[in-house]
Amino acid sequence: MKALVVIDIQREYIAPGRKFQIHGIGPSLKNAYAMLRFARTQDWPIVHVQHLQDGEIFNRNSDTSDFIDSFVPEANEVLAVKNNYSSFSSPAFVKFAAEHPDHEFIVIGYGTTMCCLSTIVDGYHRGYRFALVEDACAALAVGDHSEASMHDHAVAILGPFSRRTRTEEETTLNSFSAKI
Repeated sequence: MKALVVIDIQREYIAPGRKFQIHGIGPSLKNAYAMLRFARTQDWPIVHVQHLQDGEIFNRNSDTSDFIDSFVPEANEVLAVKNNYSSFSSPAFVKFAAEHPDHEFIVIGYGTTMCCLSTIVDGYHRGYRFALVEDACAALAVGDHSEASMHDHAVAILGPFSRRTRTEEETTLNSFSAKI
């Protein structure tokens, strides 16, 4: 059984000139949307994590903290608001995880080096299983390290803590298993 964890797919990452804008976000956003649509057709449990805080970024009173339009939670999906890196900082997320202990949590979203990484490592130590959909997430550039480099390093670091997968793998394998 699988559950989709949609981490911080918020306008902060696509707003021009914002500190957290990921310039190469397009392909990962397309894959994240494909994963969300697929999970909905498969009736997976879905939790949308939203980072909200006071201050310049992810400010609860700014429209840049809103979900990107295609990623607004539907009525039957869980909303988990957090103010720290790990999704486990949200009581609603902790409750969601506790209600689905036998599920593998399929992670998509932003950023790979921050909230995705923190959530997976934190959850691994709590006994949960994760899979990172590596082409449905991305990372910010840091210093001399490009977005792609930061993302690739985070994916490698997460190897011991999660299964690595890609959008096509998840949707194809699940489509096949749903038919038999």
